[in-house]
Amino acid sequence: MTEGVVETEQGPLRGGRDDRVWAWRGVPYAQPPVGPLRFCRPEQAQPWRGTREALHFGAAAAQRMAWLGGGRQRLGPTLSEDCLYLNIWSPAADKRLRPVMVWVHGGAFVGGSGALYRGGPLAAAGDIVVVTINYRLGVFGFVNLADASGNETLGRNLGLHDVIAALGWVRRNIAGFGGDPERVTLAGESAGSIIVSLLMLTAAAGPLFQQAILQSGVFNLAQTRETSLTVANAYLDHLGSTALDLRACAVDALLDAEEAVARRFSNISPAAPWFDGDLLPASFAEAQARATPVMPVLAGANRDEIVLFRLMPGPKILRMTRAALVDVIRRDCPAAVAANLERVYPDTPEGNRALGSDANFVMPTLHWAERHAARGAPTWVYRFDYAHPLLRACHALELFFLWPFPGLFAAALRGGFLTGRRSGLSERMRAAWASFVRTGAPGEDWPAYRLPERLTRLFDLQDRILADPLQVRREAWGGHDIEAGR
Repeated sequence: MTEGVVETEQGPLRGGRDDRVWAWRGVPYAQPPVGPLRFCRPEQAQPWRGTREALHFGAAAAQRMAWLGGGRQRLGPTLSEDCLYLNIWSPAADKRLRPVMVWVHGGAFVGGSGALYRGGPLAAAGDIVVVTINYRLGVFGFVNLADASGNETLGRNLGLHDVIAALGWVRRNIAGFGGDPERVTLAGESAGSIIVSLLMLTAAAGPLFQQAILQSGVFNLAQTRETSLTVANAYLDHLGSTALDLRACAVDALLDAEEAVARRFSNISPAAPWFDGDLLPASFAEAQARATPVMPVLAGANRDEIVLFRLMPGPKILRMTRAALVDVIRRDCPAAVAANLERVYPDTPEGNRALGSDANFVMPTLHWAERHAARGAPTWVYRFDYAHPLLRACHALELFFLWPFPGLFAAALRGGFLTGRRSGLSERMRAAWASFVRTGAPGEDWPAYRLPERLTRLFDLQDRILADPLQVRREAWGGHDIEAGR
C-alpha cells in the first residue's frame, strides 16, 4: 500500500489515517440507484479513472427522520437516493487477512446511516477490519410497490438486496484492505439486526458471511405480503396520478408520501422488509421453520427496550397501549398462552414496560437464539441491563457503549461521560464483540448458551452470568411470538 492507496475491482482508492488505523470512506459498492435504476436491484459499481479519493463519507440515504441518528450532521454530507456507499477501517492494508465485521445500522428502516458508526476504535482495539454500510431506506428500499402497482420492472425488498450487494463487494475486495473474506461477521442493531436475521434465511447471502451478531431485533417485525400491499397501496393513494410513473416522482414527493402513510396507520410500519416468497420465505411461519446456518451467533436485547418508543416519536406500532398489545397477543398466541401472559405481566407501569419490551424484542430474540442453539450452533446470549435514570435500559442504549459517539448528547444518553465504571462497561462490551469477530467466541468468561442451562450474560456496571434469568416469562410465552408485521 502506498500512501493509503488500495486496488479494488473498480480501481485504486486513496484513504487516510484515522487515529491508529487507516480509513476509506464513501466507497461506492453499487451504481447510484437513480433515474432508470430507481426501484431496481443494485448493479455493480462502474470502474473509475485514476485514483479515487476516499476521505469523506458518501451521502446518506434519502430520509426524513434524521432524529434517529442523533443529528442530521452526523448522517453524512447530504441525503440522497445516490447512497450506496460503505466505509472501511483497518489497522493496515497488509496481507495479514484480519477478521471483518460488517455493520448494518438501525433506524426503523426509514432512518440512519453507516457514517454514524465510526469503526476506528473497534478496529484498532480488536485488530479487526470494520465496515459500515448504507442501504436504501423507506419508500426507496422497503415498500412493495411492485406488487401493488403491478409493475414488474420494480424490485422487491431492495434494501435487503443492497446489503447483499455490499457483502458481495466486501467478499471480492476486502483482502486488499487487510481483511479476510472467509471470516466475515454480519452484525446489526434494531432494523439492522432484523436484516441480519432475514439474510440468514437466504441462499443469496449464505456464502457471504460466516458469523452473526443480532442486537435487539429479529424477523418477527417483518411484514406479511398482505400487510406490505396495504402499505404500498396507501402510498399509491397518496401519490395519485404521479404513481403512474414512480421513477419520475420527485424525491420529496415520495418522502411526503412516506410521512403521510406513517400518520395514516397506528399499528403498521410505513416501510419494512416483507416475506415475499422469493428472496425470503413466503410467511413468518415458514421463516421460523427454516433452518439457519450452523454458524456462531451472538444475540441479545436490552431489558427495557420499549421505553425509548414511549418517550420519543417513532413507529406507532411500538407505542401500543396495553389493551392494543394484548389484542395482538390474543390474535397470534393460543388462548391459554395469552391468558397466562396477562397474569404474568401485571397492569402496572413496570409490568407494561416488561410486556412491551418482551413482546417486540426480548422474547423473539431469545426464541430465535433457542432455535439456533438447539441445532447445535455456537450461540451466546446477552441482556443489556445498564439503566439510564430516565430511559432505563432502553432500545439502542448499548450502542453508546460499543461505538464512539462523541459529545454532550451521547454523554447524556449514557447517564454521564465514559469514565470509571461506565468506561469499564464499554471496554468489556467492545472486547467481547471484538473477540467474537476474531475467534467466533466472545471470551472465556462468557459461557455459551445451551439448553437447558440457558446461561446469559447481563451487561451492567457489574456484569453477571445467570442461568435462565427470564425463566418465568420465557415459559409463559411457550415459544410463541407476536407477528408485529401482520
